Amino acid sequence: MSGNLADFRYDYSDSFEARLAATSELTSEQWARAVFEQAPRPVRWLLVSGFRFGLGLRLSRRPSLDHVLGWEIVERQPDTITVASRSWFLTARLVFAIEGSRGSQSTFVRYDRRSAALIWPPVAIVHRQIVPRLVRRAAARAN
Repeated sequence: MSGNLADFRYDYSDSFEARLAATSELTSEQWARAVFEQAPRPVRWLLVSGFRFGLGLRLSRRPSLDHVLGWEIVERQPDTITVASRSWFLTARLVFAIEGSRGSQSTFVRYDRRSAALIWPPVAIVHRQIVPRLVRRAAARAN
């Protein structure tokens, strides 16, 4: 899966950010891992279950330097890291960025089948509740 977001057509996007300490020296990969992999165990379980069983995303089952919570790392840049996964009806990319004293997480979802336009919107409601909390939690722990 190519990592170039410029070539990725998407039907849904959002972004959440939080302020980091001015002295924070997190890399974008450390930021991604802080947001997802350092979430409380029950939250990680909920995330992985939702990704796999709710959305059918194909995630790696083993921890790896090439994956963040099972999502394949498809692009590493100095200030951003992009992870991706797909299911039978949608493709998703998550971009984690460090910009100065801010950490952000952006989601891009492409509807590969018509059913995605029915399935993703209710999932997005939950997504917009959980992800900002994870971003704020990771930022607080990094400060």
